[in-house]
Amino acid sequence: MLKFELQKILGRPSGKAALVVLAAAILLTTFFACNVRYVDQAGQTHTGPAAARQLRQQQKTWAGVLDEAMLRQVLLTNQEVQASPEAQSEDVTRQNMAYHQMQAYEVLRDLINQAYASDFQTYDYFTIDTVTPDQAPAFYPNRVRLLQDWLAENPDRFSPAQADYLTAQYQALEAPFSVDYVTGWQQFYDYAPTVSMLTCLIACFLVAGIFSQEGTLRAEAVFFATRHGRGRGTGAKIGAGLLLLTLLYWWAFLVFAGLTLGLLGADGGSCPVQVIHWKSFYSLTLAQGGLLIALGGWLGTVVLGLITMAVSAKTGSVALAAILPFALLFLPALLLNSEHALVSQILGLLPDQLLQLNRVFTYFNLYQAGDAVAGACPLLFALYVPLALVLIPLLYQSYRRKSLR
Repeated sequence: MLKFELQKILGRPSGKAALVVLAAAILLTTFFACNVRYVDQAGQTHTGPAAARQLRQQQKTWAGVLDEAMLRQVLLTNQEVQASPEAQSEDVTRQNMAYHQMQAYEVLRDLINQAYASDFQTYDYFTIDTVTPDQAPAFYPNRVRLLQDWLAENPDRFSPAQADYLTAQYQALEAPFSVDYVTGWQQFYDYAPTVSMLTCLIACFLVAGIFSQEGTLRAEAVFFATRHGRGRGTGAKIGAGLLLLTLLYWWAFLVFAGLTLGLLGADGGSCPVQVIHWKSFYSLTLAQGGLLIALGGWLGTVVLGLITMAVSAKTGSVALAAILPFALLFLPALLLNSEHALVSQILGLLPDQLLQLNRVFTYFNLYQAGDAVAGACPLLFALYVPLALVLIPLLYQSYRRKSLR
């Protein structure tokens, strides 16, 4: 029965077309993710996996523990590059030749720009040019200091317990930490939400008709009249939906992740997530964050798929069930700039956040119960894993007890 339900979903022209669209979208997204830029010694720009290999080879020269010695060295190197004739030239090609040298320490440049920023919310690409080697010891303390200054300037933004939690999380970052070539992980983090959301929308579109198809064909009476229609038949529909949601998601995500990290390199997986998300308060490595992104996308797809199937079973409308995931994913974006704290708190726990955990890592969404404070990331899993487990039996009981009119 499970195989029969899957055949009904995927055997339709719309089902086959959806799979083709998904495959094309995943490959196109992966193409853009792998379109890395590299400037050679002659100042010429190259893109693609071959450029990534050249960039990896160059940035590997700055891989290691980001201690005071490395900071002094990179600041001294940057001063030398800035003083070079190529950097001082007004010719674009010669400027690109200087950039070829700077791109070797681009990861460190970004970290230094943020650590020595004028305030917590300011970013200036040229900040490193004003920092001297003697200021190297302030690198790690500056991260905490800028946060504390920002919290003091915005006392109403967080409760005292939440402010203390953020400060403690910042202070808990292991220092000095390691840096490496992390372009593969950077591109993975940037494009993973696109893959998760596209896969979720198409998977939900496919499962939207599982429970309403018999109604569309006016065959519900026949389905429920069969010996196992209300029992095994209903279970087969739910099982087919869950299997399709899971297989489709992991196929799409693993193709994307495998090609992106395989072509660009998975170096730097043991580096802290702060290497690419400097302000994040989560204690994670890039590889651990990548695993959470993958699992979060799958959980979000399953939850939204179950909600889609529940609407389909309750209303018998394929259109309504198919539109719902679009609304749940895109309507919250209209309220992102809301100044109301309660709205932000609610938005931070909606299921769409599971599909974009890389952004959750950068948000300061905190939730407090008594003296206990937690970020949104663990709460999303704590909330939606039980919800998914509850939705399955509810969906089963709802459809098997459905009465015909």
